[in-house]
Amino acid sequence: MSTENKKTFHILSIDGGGILGLYSAGILSNIEKDFFNGEPLSSHFNLITGTSTGGIIALALATGCHASEIGDFYTRYANRIFPSIRRNKIGLFSNKYSNKQLREGLYEFFGSKKIKDCETHVCIPAINAATCAPLVFKTNNNGSQNRDDECKLVDVALATSAAPTFFPLHHFENYQGLVDGGLWQNNPSLIGLIEALTCFVGEGKAFDDISILSIGNPNSSIKESVDTKSKKSGLLKWKANIISLPMKVNSIGTDYIIKILHRSNSSYLSRYERIECGSLTNDCSTLKLDSADKHSLAKLMELSHQDYNNKKVALTDFFKEEN
Repeated sequence: MSTENKKTFHILSIDGGGILGLYSAGILSNIEKDFFNGEPLSSHFNLITGTSTGGIIALALATGCHASEIGDFYTRYANRIFPSIRRNKIGLFSNKYSNKQLREGLYEFFGSKKIKDCETHVCIPAINAATCAPLVFKTNNNGSQNRDDECKLVDVALATSAAPTFFPLHHFENYQGLVDGGLWQNNPSLIGLIEALTCFVGEGKAFDDISILSIGNPNSSIKESVDTKSKKSGLLKWKANIISLPMKVNSIGTDYIIKILHRSNSSYLSRYERIECGSLTNDCSTLKLDSADKHSLAKLMELSHQDYNNKKVALTDFFKEEN
């Protein structure tokens, strides 16, 4: 089949990372403005997958929201979701934060919308702690996957972002104890790829190949210190790294796997582009998943514009090939 006749299935993937999602929203806002004339990204991607904060962004985009609206949401709610005065600073015996403010913000954003109301296909990873099983909330992608149709977007968003030690487990309907999907698929590009191959792409299916645009954040570049001189490995040694380190390693590892699949030409993956924060300057070294002060928010937006501009040529080539 000639390149001209190929029909490409377009995937947008968004990493988890707490308040660092503001960076992702900034990148996406620039893409929306520069490459799609301000049209919602839901009109230009066949499937949007996101984990944790990326899951919130993915669900918002899938309902037709503009990326700039999502950035405004993060800016308005950041300090309410991650208040500087925490009820539990360490998270040793209970979660650091209540999810009350996050829930209120999500209701303001999504109202009573459900998975079936999404305008494009979605895949949102979480974990069912009650059964110790990975879970992916998704639209009815093959005509018989209607399990999640009636799930409220607020509940799905609270589930995928329920990071251990940060927020409480989320319960709704028959689910008893849902946890942040970032612990197994913080970079959900593979989830999107597998779903595309299962339902949409390949011989006898509607699409011929796949493109993936993967949006990361500064989490992979934040240097965290774990004392490796001592062989002891207790909870106090790991502290917050026990959550952020698996998320970081998954994002890096998934990017590596996707790049191999892209080079191998064996998975229908014809185009792949990853945007994430490069090395951080000293004034950004204190950024964390819950850095919600004004200085941190401003730095996240500054980084997103900087990295977007650094990637603009590559993005121009990426979208040029798609058109």
